Amino acid sequence: MKAKLFSILIGFAALAQVATAQTTIYRMHVKMKDSSTNTYKADDVQEVYFTASQPYDPSHPVTADVESIHAPKEGGTYIVHINSEIPLSTSSGNPDALIVDDYFSYFLNQAPVSLTSTYNEGTLTITVNPTTCYIVDNREVRLFDLEGTEAFSLTVSQDGDPNATLIGENGNNYISSLAMSMHDSHAKYRRADVNYTGLISLDGFMAPLESYDYRVREIWFTIYQGISRNMQLMENCERPGMAIFKPMCAVLNAMSYYELVTFFGGVPYYTNVNDAMEYLPRTEPNVIFSNLIEQLKEAMGNMEEKVTGYVNSSEKMYKMSKDIARVMLADIYMYQGRYMEAKPLLEEIVNSHRYSLVSAVDNLDPQCSEIIWSQAVNTPTRAKANDMTVVFFNDDLCIMQTYGDVLLSLAECENKLNNDSKAKEYLNQVASAKGIETTSTETLAAISEIRHRIQIDFGGYFAFLKRTGQAQTTLGLEEYQLLFPIPQDEISRNPMITQNPGYGETTR
Repeated sequence: MKAKLFSILIGFAALAQVATAQTTIYRMHVKMKDSSTNTYKADDVQEVYFTASQPYDPSHPVTADVESIHAPKEGGTYIVHINSEIPLSTSSGNPDALIVDDYFSYFLNQAPVSLTSTYNEGTLTITVNPTTCYIVDNREVRLFDLEGTEAFSLTVSQDGDPNATLIGENGNNYISSLAMSMHDSHAKYRRADVNYTGLISLDGFMAPLESYDYRVREIWFTIYQGISRNMQLMENCERPGMAIFKPMCAVLNAMSYYELVTFFGGVPYYTNVNDAMEYLPRTEPNVIFSNLIEQLKEAMGNMEEKVTGYVNSSEKMYKMSKDIARVMLADIYMYQGRYMEAKPLLEEIVNSHRYSLVSAVDNLDPQCSEIIWSQAVNTPTRAKANDMTVVFFNDDLCIMQTYGDVLLSLAECENKLNNDSKAKEYLNQVASAKGIETTSTETLAAISEIRHRIQIDFGGYFAFLKRTGQAQTTLGLEEYQLLFPIPQDEISRNPMITQNPGYGETTR
């Protein structure tokens, strides 16, 4: 019995040995020079072998039969013959990539050359794909030694597609948003202008104003919002391909500050987006105007002689005409009393014969020949009266500049320069075309009568009355009321800013 039991135990032990042998796992251990150890399962290793890695030696440079490749917009395949004493590869641990820094890196319809590359025993094959971009950035094709060190690079460039749009989706959205900011601020400027001067009576916005008036606050902050957005783009105009937006930025900057100054006098003037709004003091109007004049002069050298008219696309917005800058510059000159400098700017517009008057006094058609600059909007901007003298707002148009305004401004210049007969010629052109009879024999007063009829749609009547010395008598204002109060919110937030004289401490 004992012998039999012993035999059974021996059998079980043998089986256990077999089972143990079947599940034994062998591993290969490779000890590196840095004392680290890499371990591999034997079953995973098919072959162990060594290759000779030849590092790149700059004293024996890799050369090619071409130094660069330039492809048409349709792309193409290019064969480059490489001379190298060592094995090379197109791959490395750091593949080519476009590094995008911020939002404005996506602004243009722009991308690096799209390509694929392969390398085999001295032959580098590069296939450049067709592009749909307006601007194509250069791309480097690199070859590396087996250690991953760059040994050779070749520049690949490509023509952009001239039929593609200049700006990409980000750029289009930004320009559209900027246009909305500008027509929103101009709408509030125009609305305040026609109310304060009595051209219409819509919401009781008239002297004496208080610094706590929400409408004063809206004008201030809406215009500054537009300035901030425009400044961000202006600061990026030095990037490659972005200079085309600089003239538009200069015009929008000038328009915004002109509207602020004509309402508030000296205001904080921002030269870059990093300026802390709550710590900037007021800058004197002539200092602001001096900067704007230089910006506009520079911009005009890069603007086209054409009609902009009705702006309903991003392209028409950033490609605005030279006449728009001329009008803006003339307005600033006239507000400073510099009529001799304003006159030739306005004459250039008249002599171009690009525009003509229409009979309509207000509610101008977007496509009419009198509009120098207007734009489509999606917020109410224009006032007009029906037969019951109830004022409504039209949602389709924001008028910035008209030819009628140019002729009246030119009449003002001629009058101030003692050429009254010539002034009356320009004045009568507008009066005759629009069927307006004036009652005054004095030229400036007659201009005021016509502006009173036609300036509801685009604002600026208050600035005209102030620069010609008619505001107090025409509107019955005290001297301090020639400026609006600085919003109390701004004074509370900014310790560097002061209130306009005459308004003092106000209460809610």
